Amino acid sequence: MIYSLVFGLVTLAFGVIPKMVRPKKINSWYGYRTDISMKNQDTWNEANRYSTNQYVLAGIILLILGEIGHYFLHGKGYLVPLIGFIPVLMCTVFTTEKHMKKIFDENGKRIHRTNNLKRNNADD
Repeated sequence: MIYSLVFGLVTLAFGVIPKMVRPKKINSWYGYRTDISMKNQDTWNEANRYSTNQYVLAGIILLILGEIGHYFLHGKGYLVPLIGFIPVLMCTVFTTEKHMKKIFDENGKRIHRTNNLKRNNADD
């Protein structure tokens, strides 16, 4: 049974550990590291805050998949989270990047929603 839970537990740890020990400064070895997350300290903080939540969610999904796999496949229960691991992690990165692009422009500056709302109301 433990084999069916390994992927979920590891992914959950990727979310929980950085929540407890936040990567404070931009670095190349610890934290959520993409082009947009490493633009400046503000993007770094937001990407790491958001991605840890996504990793916790992904870990829970993989734990559930592991339980389902164990229940239905018994000795081969690890196959379900193994197959689901890459797509779940891809979704985690995709949602984090989408979130970052919604909040920051390509230079890493925050997009001010009030300006966008005023512009949209002026267009009406």
